Amino acid sequence: MNINYIIFAIPFFLLLIGIEVLVDKKNKGNAFRLNDSIANLNIGIGEQVISVFTRAFMLMLYAFVYKYRIYDMPSNLFTGLVLLFAFDFIFYWAHRFGHEINIGWGGHIVHHSSEEYNLTVALRQPWFFSAMTFFMFLPLAWLGFKPELLLIVAGIDILFQFWIHTKFIGKLGFIELFLNTPSHHRVHHGRNPQYIDKNYAGMFIIWDRIFGTFEEENEEVVYGITSPVNSWNPAWTNIHYFFDLVKIGNPFPRFRDKVKLFFKHPGWKPDELGGTEFPQKVDNKTYKKFDFVYNPAINKYVLVQFAILTVVVVTYLAVEKQMPFWKNFSAAFYLLLTLTVMATMFENKRWTFIVENIRLLIFPLVIFLLPINFTLQLVLTHVAFLSSVAFILWNSRLQNHQIVKP
Repeated sequence: MNINYIIFAIPFFLLLIGIEVLVDKKNKGNAFRLNDSIANLNIGIGEQVISVFTRAFMLMLYAFVYKYRIYDMPSNLFTGLVLLFAFDFIFYWAHRFGHEINIGWGGHIVHHSSEEYNLTVALRQPWFFSAMTFFMFLPLAWLGFKPELLLIVAGIDILFQFWIHTKFIGKLGFIELFLNTPSHHRVHHGRNPQYIDKNYAGMFIIWDRIFGTFEEENEEVVYGITSPVNSWNPAWTNIHYFFDLVKIGNPFPRFRDKVKLFFKHPGWKPDELGGTEFPQKVDNKTYKKFDFVYNPAINKYVLVQFAILTVVVVTYLAVEKQMPFWKNFSAAFYLLLTLTVMATMFENKRWTFIVENIRLLIFPLVIFLLPINFTLQLVLTHVAFLSSVAFILWNSRLQNHQIVKP
């Protein structure tokens, strides 16, 4: 069984995000910026597209280890609860690895690089981090927990973490003692020095209390990372830190230190180069967030493209198991290209508008590749062609009125 529960949750995600936007507007707040929110959602969509390939491999690996289980765990409410606690315990350590070791932080950093904090950030999921840490969950297979039960429990644990990415829920009394809450998780997303590497919990905050990584929310949180990525590009935000590590290691005189850097804590340097660098205090009142000045008409264009993209992605995720590898790979490449172009339109780069026209020309072919009813496929392909022509004209008009960078 290989069910992707996230597909079924997408309408609820979008509904709750819409409610949060309305609450923010009613309170005359500033919890959302369209460019940041689109970047968050694009990164989340990209993670789902890439997981078409990584999830199948991870489940095959889990099933292989399960063959050598030492016990046959029954699937019932009790073992489900036991597995939930065990999964969340391992999640704590996997998450901690993703913050305290450079190579892990390189895989996980994208989830923290937004400088806002709202429900769209919950969907800003790393593209490769699950594949990097999945081996930590394999002992559950050896102990005899069925793959089907693991999928259910993992879905519960991950979906639980959606609602804690909000500023609009305060402290929740006694449940703060044992459950992860918005207050606890706001701390986790802070770049304030006292908040860094704190509150790793997925569902149960007890792990942080036990292992000394708990921090109460007191000071106002400044969101983001200590060295901002300054890009909306979903692909670059997922890999930039590995390039940063190479750049950081360039001055190191010894090759072994260049290698060691990948397995040390973020900020580490050899003693002769000053030793570990610690994060500096920041103030929300003076801190300037990354942004670009761009033609506001781009907002409407991107929103329309995002709506189309969402429908196409949900359709793709529903039918990808019926597609051969080359079709899956082609569709995934096209969708990732779409995410990248859409996000970088907010960055005033000339190449974005050129690539967007190429992408629009390919769109009808992508629709034609989907394994759906032939008559419906033919109709949708024609609709895609006509809409692509209209969007090319719209995009050309935007390009002519845009202050762009080469």
